[in-house]
Amino acid sequence: MRALLAAVAAAVLALPALAQNAPPQRIKGTIEAFDAPTLTVKTDQGQTLDIALTPDAKIIANEKSKLSDIKPGDFVASAAILEPDGKLHSQELRVFPEAMRGMGEGQYPMSQPNQSMTNATVQEVNGKVKASQGVLKLTFHGSTPGANGACSGHATAPGKGNCEGTTELVVDAKVPVMKWVLGDTTWLEKGMAVSLFATTGADGKLTARGVVVEHDGVKPLL
Repeated sequence: MRALLAAVAAAVLALPALAQNAPPQRIKGTIEAFDAPTLTVKTDQGQTLDIALTPDAKIIANEKSKLSDIKPGDFVASAAILEPDGKLHSQELRVFPEAMRGMGEGQYPMSQPNQSMTNATVQEVNGKVKASQGVLKLTFHGSTPGANGACSGHATAPGKGNCEGTTELVVDAKVPVMKWVLGDTTWLEKGMAVSLFATTGADGKLTARGVVVEHDGVKPLL
């Protein structure tokens, strides 16, 4: 499950590929200090790292939610497995704040067989298909049109793409549903747990465009 959460976060919080000189580095630890724009983190491995936050960096916290809280128009992300019944079954569902609408939009394969990631807009919520599951009907923009109206790949920009796709996502009762809540740099207090993805520039310095931080007693889950 943590790997799935990390995949969602990497798609959103890592710097765009063209700006990278090295793959994103996942960093987990505790805040030592924040002196804008530099966040100093003591990692779980005992290193002390300085990470520069970009001017538009997102400060994010987790908040527990449930399927019944989701409504048409919400922008969500989910890793899912194509099960033998021919349907995509969610493994973890995350609701984005409005300010992050469209980030990572599209539907694309992940590392495991029959596993995909979908970042899309909710069109319909059917919360009681069975006693133990509901179904979300989603729409998204993508980059690659396919046969019979299929659409895949990343949107060229939030809300834009070479095609539009639809999909249905089965959400079983056991699937964790979380919200990402946006905050500000006042949340970056000494001693708070953090998780982020940073890239290393040509000068060797680390940069991040987002941080998931402990808030109201809820620590990062990834």
